[in-house]
Amino acid sequence: MQAAQLRQLIYAGIVGDAFGVPVEFKARGTYQVTQMTGNGSWDQPRGSWSDDSAMSLALIDNLTTDGNYADLFEKFQAYMMWGAYTPCDVMFDIGKTCAHAIRNRFINQLPPTACGDASEFANGNGALMRLAPLAVVLQAEPDLTTRLQVTADYTKLTHRHPRAILGSELYLECLHAMLNGASLATALSQVSASLPAALRDMSAILAEWSHYASYLTPTIGTWSVDQIKSTAYVVDTFGAALWCTANAQSIQEAIILAANLGGDTDTIATIAASWTAVRYPMQAVPAEWQAALLNQELLRKLIEPFVAKYADK
Repeated sequence: MQAAQLRQLIYAGIVGDAFGVPVEFKARGTYQVTQMTGNGSWDQPRGSWSDDSAMSLALIDNLTTDGNYADLFEKFQAYMMWGAYTPCDVMFDIGKTCAHAIRNRFINQLPPTACGDASEFANGNGALMRLAPLAVVLQAEPDLTTRLQVTADYTKLTHRHPRAILGSELYLECLHAMLNGASLATALSQVSASLPAALRDMSAILAEWSHYASYLTPTIGTWSVDQIKSTAYVVDTFGAALWCTANAQSIQEAIILAANLGGDTDTIATIAASWTAVRYPMQAVPAEWQAALLNQELLRKLIEPFVAKYADK
């Protein structure tokens, strides 16, 4: 990606997060939001991002500095304990599964890729929400098996159930195809065709395919909103973000669609905005919304070195 496009991809996710934070947990149909607001569900000022962006920024920092998984856990701990990577130096939100993984690392001293919860009841979206920057790093990686292993390892840091791993792989492989020139519809077709064969030796992950299969259709944009669930369950989040991406003609529209679904609005808006930024790389995040983000100095400090390292030269 060109530098401006990569920058927009990262900012799109953060803006989507901040847009969705004030209406998180609200019931669909009980409100309508079309502009970035503040306070609301978390009583945070306008322009505040949540754990979605904080943990994405930690990943960006780690990728920029060539950190390993143990280094990334140090950054996750800094977020959870001391408010690193946050707009106001305060951590106001972290998922139970992510917090459990951080405790596994620093209290139970588990290896990084063994820290994630492997329970079927721990299939939240806490890995999916932060992984878009990894797709940029993997854009030039030609080997599918390598990409799948890297994606799985980054997911296992917090979520080790095969269903969560497959969700991450589907998302990043779709982004990979689109970053390399495919349309959204073509990317979905390519992923549907290539991944089952690539996962033949990973039977536990392949066994989860049926949970996502119905979403992997180029016609998902024709579904009614009533067919879309917007919970923090990784499958629901994947489907909701994909539906928003398929229906949106701009990053702005994707964010508004996601934020009005109700439920886990910040995470769905984060993923939908990132996905749509890849779909429409020449479109910009609304300038007013981007300017409303708090702690612009921190964002520039983390994002600009990442862009300098990974943008096309």
